[in-house]
Amino acid sequence: MIIGIPKEIKPEEYRIALLPEAVRQLTHRGHSLLVQKAAASEAGFPDDAYEEAGARIIEKSEEIFAESDTIVKVKEPVEAEYHLFEEQSTLFCYLHSETRPSLVDLLLKKRITAIAFENVMLADGTFPLLAPMSIIAGQQAVLQGMQFLWNHKGGPGKSMVSYPGLEPTFVVVLGAGQAGLQAAKVAAALGAVVALFEIHPARIQKVLPELPANVHLLHPQSVPLEPYVCRADMVINAATIPANSSEHLIDRHMIRKMRKGSVIVDVTANLSGAVETVDHYTTHNDPIWEVDGVIHYAVTNIPGTVAHTASQALCTAVLPYLIGLAGQGALTALQKSPALLHGLTAIDGLLTWHEAGKFQNRKWLPPIDALGSVLVKAR
Repeated sequence: MIIGIPKEIKPEEYRIALLPEAVRQLTHRGHSLLVQKAAASEAGFPDDAYEEAGARIIEKSEEIFAESDTIVKVKEPVEAEYHLFEEQSTLFCYLHSETRPSLVDLLLKKRITAIAFENVMLADGTFPLLAPMSIIAGQQAVLQGMQFLWNHKGGPGKSMVSYPGLEPTFVVVLGAGQAGLQAAKVAAALGAVVALFEIHPARIQKVLPELPANVHLLHPQSVPLEPYVCRADMVINAATIPANSSEHLIDRHMIRKMRKGSVIVDVTANLSGAVETVDHYTTHNDPIWEVDGVIHYAVTNIPGTVAHTASQALCTAVLPYLIGLAGQGALTALQKSPALLHGLTAIDGLLTWHEAGKFQNRKWLPPIDALGSVLVKAR
């Protein structure tokens, strides 16, 4: 198989999905790797390391898309890349297609087999390709958000790092999944007192033993959320309430009661989901806006701030699945791997990701039905 790795062109995105050692393993299995020039340089992996591993360095992305059977990216394609895709090629990356109708149009029109990193799911319900970035996003959410408590960033001048004899900063974290758990641990390590809210009893029991003493795990149906949010210096949202939800964990009424100068960091960046007032995305160059005196941060690629570390973590998770895709071909790999099949977003002009179908009011088929239809046609 010919695998292409174009340089990410989404603003402020420096990660890469495959490191030189992964390229070495794939080329040893007989596959060809095309890597765009300087695709990983800002993540700290130079072109010559890829060449030494067996990749061919390509100047222009057009050549990579034209020659490759499978495109491996980090983030979803942006519109400037749409015309580059070949008919019936394979795309393997984070897609988040439910809020991107033009991307779904592309996948269906060009009959692309698209597998979304974030939806690959194991039998136990965990998401192995989402987890590494969730962990890093949770860690960085605290470190990125706390700067807006500083005076020179317009904040109230509070330090997240505790000082002996002084009242510690108070942080509320919503959701005790991978991102929320890491956010709580980092905030606690800096000395903050943390209220971690989680609705699922099984997860409460699972994470409780690993929490520091200054993290208090609470169930939002037993303990009212509003008083905690309203006295928080920082709120980290890692609860995946669907975008454009009719109900929110933090609504506009609650925002008005929050401390002026407090900070909300929405790791999920689900617009008008858990936080009603998170209604647009931001970037690292322009990361915040203010609503009723409360700072909002909704950068969609938080792990991109530590591209070297994030690329290492992502590659470790992605490589085993890519080895299967490359060695067996997409159709066979999807047949043999229920985890990969769960990540299928589109195939041969059929939409298979139910969230995209629901949010965009499109017809969709369950992945197993769509795959079966394609296999029958191929016979």
